[in-house]
Amino acid sequence: MTDREAFIALNQVAGLGAITVKRMIESFGSATAIFRASERDLLRVPGIGTERALAFRRELEQVAADGEIARAAERQVQLVTWADSAYPAMLRAIADPPLVLYVTGDVAALAGPSVAVIGTRRPTPYGRELAQQLAFMLAKAGYVIVSGLALGIDTQAHRGALQAAGRTVGVIGGALDCLYPRENAELAQTMAAQDGAVLCEYPFGRQPDRQTFPMRNRIVSGLAKGVVVVEAPLRSGTLITVDQALDQGRAVMAVPGRADSLASAGCHRLIRSGARLVTSADEVIEELQELLPVVTHRAGTPPPAVGATRPPPVSPEERKLLEHVGTEPVHMDTLIYESGLPAGTVNALVVGLQIQRRVKLLPGGLVQRA
Repeated sequence: MTDREAFIALNQVAGLGAITVKRMIESFGSATAIFRASERDLLRVPGIGTERALAFRRELEQVAADGEIARAAERQVQLVTWADSAYPAMLRAIADPPLVLYVTGDVAALAGPSVAVIGTRRPTPYGRELAQQLAFMLAKAGYVIVSGLALGIDTQAHRGALQAAGRTVGVIGGALDCLYPRENAELAQTMAAQDGAVLCEYPFGRQPDRQTFPMRNRIVSGLAKGVVVVEAPLRSGTLITVDQALDQGRAVMAVPGRADSLASAGCHRLIRSGARLVTSADEVIEELQELLPVVTHRAGTPPPAVGATRPPPVSPEERKLLEHVGTEPVHMDTLIYESGLPAGTVNALVVGLQIQRRVKLLPGGLVQRA
């Protein structure tokens, strides 16, 4: 068994994610060595208890890569694992990159300079038109447009990129042979045929559900240098992608809507919290210049990056909060106590400072200077 085959097999083990696999490799030395580990060995891996060790050991004895590789070949699907050089560098750098990417289309599209354009499944005519226009112009400028292939804003973003004869990548929340929504099956085929790609992290046969959709959001933001939210209500699932983008250090941008538009309420909250307000592709590109080289054409090597832009000024409340945040992590409860600010205010300020990339939020409610 090669490491590549090991990752394909490990990806089929229920409940086994990227972080646990990383810990296993640290403990045993390689992906293939995981399959030789005993139940007692597995128990020594941080985060694995008795019940999980037993379950993992049983599945590791039964799972294999051969069947999945054969199914991928039949469907002309490429399997890209941690062991492959084609694995996109941007995605590899996140905390929990997928063990395997199931890709139909051009894998090279995953390595291009990318922008995620996302939003609600129920957009207004204004939102649909603007998403399509933004994606069109960004694709014309050479950016790969990444989205979730859902109905609404995602669909318009993919279509805009295709109209510009550009590349677009769709990340779905289920297996490639269980594509959802079915209404976008033809769109997915067109994207793959036009030098783009459709991908997921799930083995064949996995139906999408409430768990898989939030999980795929980290891939959407992980592939891109920045995320543009066109329309999103306050309780939109789109904001999960924004949270993932912030955790990954991506730029977050939002398009304003009508003041009384419920479809734009989430965007307005993001802007109040410090997200860059954008209304055109030029403004998106300007925001990305400190993170992403300016793109002059779709193929080839982009020119050197432009200098960083000046960070936005901090408000008096943000400055007061930053006095209590250092390089060592501090708990949110401690921030509330030491700053003397209300809990709701502190939570909102931390979100804004995170968007501005001044602080980062760590697991367990900890905050640290970025």
